Amino acid sequence: MFHEKEAIIEKLTGVKSSKKSYYTELKSTIVELERKNKKLEILSDLAKGFHVHRPIEESLERVISQLYEMYSMQRISLSLLIDGELQLQSMYPDILAPFPIGTVFPKEKSLYWKAADRDIIVIHEFDDSVIRFKEEKALASINIYHLCIVPLIVKGELVGVLSFGSANRINYDVSDIEFLRQLSDHLAVLVENARLYQAVLQGKDEWEQTFQAVADVLMVTDRKQQIVRCNKAANLFFDLDNEKLLGHTFHELVCRESHQPCPFEDTFNTNDMINYQITLQPERVCDIQTFPVIDESETSIGMVIYIKDITEKIRTQAQLQHSGKLAAIGEMAAGVAHELNSPLTAVLGNTQLLKRSLQREEPNFKLVEGIEKSGNRCKTTIKNLLSFSRPEKNETMLCSFQQAAEDVLSLIGFQIEREQIAFKKEFVFDLPLVEGSPHQIEQILINLLLNAKDALLSQEQNNRVITIATGLMEYSREIGIYISIEDNGIGMGEDILNNIFKPFYSTKNTQEGTGLGLSVSIDIAKSHNGTILVNSEKGSGSEFILWLPHKGGGVHEYTYG
Repeated sequence: MFHEKEAIIEKLTGVKSSKKSYYTELKSTIVELERKNKKLEILSDLAKGFHVHRPIEESLERVISQLYEMYSMQRISLSLLIDGELQLQSMYPDILAPFPIGTVFPKEKSLYWKAADRDIIVIHEFDDSVIRFKEEKALASINIYHLCIVPLIVKGELVGVLSFGSANRINYDVSDIEFLRQLSDHLAVLVENARLYQAVLQGKDEWEQTFQAVADVLMVTDRKQQIVRCNKAANLFFDLDNEKLLGHTFHELVCRESHQPCPFEDTFNTNDMINYQITLQPERVCDIQTFPVIDESETSIGMVIYIKDITEKIRTQAQLQHSGKLAAIGEMAAGVAHELNSPLTAVLGNTQLLKRSLQREEPNFKLVEGIEKSGNRCKTTIKNLLSFSRPEKNETMLCSFQQAAEDVLSLIGFQIEREQIAFKKEFVFDLPLVEGSPHQIEQILINLLLNAKDALLSQEQNNRVITIATGLMEYSREIGIYISIEDNGIGMGEDILNNIFKPFYSTKNTQEGTGLGLSVSIDIAKSHNGTILVNSEKGSGSEFILWLPHKGGGVHEYTYG
């Protein structure tokens, strides 16, 4: 009966002993079970407490606080292999820091490298009398004389080493060594996962920064063509924040006023990159490229949209083309002017000789005098034509609005007058000079006069008049000089007034204008710190005012004529 009770107790407790030693051995077994449970608890807490966003020191703190209850450890440190070098990454507690974070341990005479190279757990005890390894002196300074160094291995590759330090010897048995190996394996996997996560996170951040740094519009859509991602340039381009932009289809943004099928569907249907040039607004011409996002089954699951505003590029190209035409016309005009100069000089010279041989009372004197006046007029026109056809110099000087108007009229005045259009001049003759480029100011006046002529010719009327006036005017709380070109033509409605200074906007036929005249003119005025103002009503004519700032004396010095 007694032996049967002993067998039952042995099965229940795992203790086989005599009655006298039963309780002692049972207590020892319970302590050992508690110790094993504590080890499992440490491994579990390490896995649960480790987080990629949390500093690793927090996890080390939890580990050492629990290990201290079992082994009386005072210090734990983690060194990782980075670019082939063993580098100290973290330690706990940080007040026991013989090595600063980032310390690189050389391979020669290093306990850490001894464990790493041999893939063994190194248990090392030393004193101040004999220093054999480089780590010993620094550790002795914080009263650490006993080390247990465990290599961290993941899939056969070294990740780093884990070091446990204490002031006194710790007697590790086989189960302790096995536990430390399991602990290091767990930590190695967690560290490697954290590394991989950080690498993925860094790649994501770099991609996001690159995506946002692109100055042109970038957008990504899903298979339903709804926008799921865009960069800051897209927000600025459409003047919408992400909340209003994301979720919309590109058709709603670009083709919302059109009932035609969205052309971007071609990318989904063909799985090819397609390039479009579309005018999104009257003043914005864009190159749009669509790139399909293809999955493994060669099915389009989305689209990358790239938009580049090429308005300025096209504008520049048109200006260069226009400038080239003007240069060619100027060169031709200069050639014609030179060809006319020689016979004109002979005509004027002979006229003067003939004039000297006649008396004022003679009937032919007035005829010869008329020939001389006409010849001088032609000479002035040729002189202005040569001056205008010369290459423009980017030099500013003091110039007169009145003189600029007279020079321009000598060039195109006859062309306008033969269309039965009269000129009315209202000049203030004692105005101060303005600082600017005479050539560019004349270019503005030519554009304004030709526009006035076109406005007058676009309707049937008998009394066609262009009024040119100069004077002083206050604009934006500053006194300046102005010259205005006013016509009594058809005028403009508000819809046209809102767009006349936009590049490529024109009410003329394609063959008659590029839509750049007023756009270039306003740019020239702004480069002179001035502006162009417009007063117009439909059916009541238009007035364009070129205003430049005045840097001279007070208003009271000038009188109006």
